[in-house]
Amino acid sequence: GVAAAKEARQMGQLTVAETEIARAKHVVLAPLERQGGFSPRWVTQLLQNTMMPYFISYIKQADRLQATLTLIEFIQEHLVPRLYARDPHELRLAHETKNMVLSAEMRLRSALFRTESRGNHYREDYPRRDDPGWLAWTKIKVEQGKMTLIKVPVPEEWWPDLSAPYQQRYPFRFPGE
Repeated sequence: GVAAAKEARQMGQLTVAETEIARAKHVVLAPLERQGGFSPRWVTQLLQNTMMPYFISYIKQADRLQATLTLIEFIQEHLVPRLYARDPHELRLAHETKNMVLSAEMRLRSALFRTESRGNHYREDYPRRDDPGWLAWTKIKVEQGKMTLIKVPVPEEWWPDLSAPYQQRYPFRFPGE
């Protein structure tokens, strides 16, 4: 917070073009302007029903993750653009729903990207930790309008003792290990 405040003070007065303000208003208020479409409550329920089964959220496997990602992409492409709101409360819900769908996509893509099990991320198809291959953070960014993931290595000084046997480094077993 302190660093952000210093940066903000150094920036000086910013101006925003009227066209950008108009564009932002249109994006924010679009659900209120629609006469029909999909209720944010219904889309949220659909999203929860898609993401919450234990075989998606807890016990993961590539084919199930990919199938779920396909459903989330459908929701994002076909339902989210048609969210409607009848009042400011539903407008807030519409934007929350849109963000929840984006979050679900990020979680699924990250789960597919990490080809190992670590912490509460358990993959049936990759049941063990992969050191040092996955002593890394997953970062998500947008490139040419597409979500891409990269692996950023954790600093080596934070690594466990790789000379120790796997069972000694990780005494708590994952399911099925």
